[in-house]
Amino acid sequence: MASFISYSPEFTSLIGYKPKIKLLAAGPVSSPFAHEGGAFIPATNEIWFTANQLPIQNTNVSSVNLETNQIELLSIQPPILTPNGLNYFDDSVYICSQGNRTTSGAIYAVNPTTLVSRLVVNSWFGLRLNSPNDVTFSTKVGGRKYMWFTDPQVAYLQAFGSSPQLDSFVYRFDLTTSELQPVITDLIIPNGIAFDPSETTLYVSDTALNPNGHGTYIVYAYDLNKHGLPINRRVFSVSSTGIPDGIKVDKVGRVWTGEGDGINVRDHHGTLLGVILGRDLCQSGVISNFAIINSTVIILAQEKLWRLELAVSVL
Repeated sequence: MASFISYSPEFTSLIGYKPKIKLLAAGPVSSPFAHEGGAFIPATNEIWFTANQLPIQNTNVSSVNLETNQIELLSIQPPILTPNGLNYFDDSVYICSQGNRTTSGAIYAVNPTTLVSRLVVNSWFGLRLNSPNDVTFSTKVGGRKYMWFTDPQVAYLQAFGSSPQLDSFVYRFDLTTSELQPVITDLIIPNGIAFDPSETTLYVSDTALNPNGHGTYIVYAYDLNKHGLPINRRVFSVSSTGIPDGIKVDKVGRVWTGEGDGINVRDHHGTLLGVILGRDLCQSGVISNFAIINSTVIILAQEKLWRLELAVSVL
């Protein structure tokens, strides 16, 4: 069962009048196995996702097969410590590792068939990364292959990481030369990150929301200059409940964000079209992330995993 709020005919046409949703798995609230990530892996026809912090820190990447709905805990070797956001690019799954008090945060690339991982980047000029949170890619920016990722001080702030050596930045990593460059340095807790289909607009969420409810909970939009660097920051959206976490942009430029009340869908101007409410999907009502492939939405609802079939294909 799921509830929706539609603010426009466009959202209603996406969801349809009789949306189909299926619970794929459920566990105790104390074990939020479906928290982050949400990327489609073409080679295996799977969605990969990661858990929230669990007692065993390096066994938290899972997959769901889109044909059978079978869920599997993946045995990646070497294991990835406290995995968080992930994305698929050029036949590899890139996974953000938040590290711990003795191991730097990093990004690893995993072969989805062999499950063998390799380190991509874990430092900037010898200074440890903090706790990479989310990752995306571009191929049209300057004709090069770039990996973009957010690196907030979350591990330190949540008391499972060491003292930071770097501020909370957004980075651009050249996959050809391995050059790592901070490109956004004025956000408090950069979190979700995604490009529009043309790769001319970059979306980044800033989620410095403290327990008292004060701070930023904004998705910013950026243009890119001729050098492929973010410019012209502007407010794209402000969350009414909780923080904007995972960001996905569909094929017509609608921006989908996981927030404190569920999945919010906005047009490319930032107008809210509708909400897939989280209150019926998990106890907290918070949807941190999700995955979209064609007309299927895999909803990572903390202690539950759902499959929603839209009325139309969006990605």
